[in-house]
This record gives sequence, C-alpha cells and structure tokens, in this order.
Amino acid sequence: MSLFLLPVDDRVSVSGQLKPEDMNELAAAGFTAVVNNRPDGEAFFGQPKTADLRTAAQSAGLKFLDLPFSGPRATPDQVRAFADLLAAGDEKVVAFCKSGMRSALLWGAASLANGRSIDEVVQGARSAGQELGGVAELMVGLAQAARS
Repeated sequence: MSLFLLPVDDRVSVSGQLKPEDMNELAAAGFTAVVNNRPDGEAFFGQPKTADLRTAAQSAGLKFLDLPFSGPRATPDQVRAFADLLAAGDEKVVAFCKSGMRSALLWGAASLANGRSIDEVVQGARSAGQELGGVAELMVGLAQAARS
C-alpha cells in the first residue's frame, strides 16, 4: 500500500489528506468506510473537493462520512456519528484531515462515547504518533455530550 495510514486500533487508521485516486487502494486493502474531517476550502490548492472524494469512495464501494471541523472544534453530533459507525459492526475505517490529528481526536471522543477508557484512547493515538493527552478533557466532554 502506498498510502501512509496510522492505525489507532485494530479497525481504525488516521491519515493526512486523501485523494480520490486513493479510494480503490483503500477498498482493496479491506477498508469499508472513509471519514472526512477536513472542511472544503481549507487549503488554497492541492485539496480535493469533498464531492469528488465522496464519488470516488462510493464508486470503490466504500461508505463515506463527511464530518469536517477546524482545530479541536468537533461537535457532539460529529462524535455521535463516528461512534455510531464504529458501533454498527466491524467496519474497517480510515479517517483523514490535513495531518491525522483532528481525525485522531474525533476517533478518541467516539471511542470514549462507545465505552473505551481514556488510557486506551491516549495510548492508541500515541502508537500512531498522535498525542491526545493535552485534549483528554475535551474528548471526555465531547463523548459525554454525544451520549446525552
């Protein structure tokens, strides 16, 4: 696989920006869903449009969730949507943003909402090179709000 994917657990990897042409490779590698955490227009150039990513993902047989946010400003609804995707079955998921950090944060909050411990979440992210210790309280708050 030529993509640079960072596994945070046995079913979820995070990544920097994906391109439409990556979707067939993801499907061939056994992934079943893609989660976009990057808003359209965040970069002045080089960033594919969400519509093009969605079309390519769906053409490759992948589910596509569009849950974009900037900085650490995920919403409880976004956490709930990601948590529901993870809880729905054995989906193998790639979540992406610019660097993978926002995606790791959203995965962390969704995992907490689904009952994982903060230690499991921080360690999973750390194993993928993403440090979530500084946003632990934020993730816990998002997870609690998502369960409400």
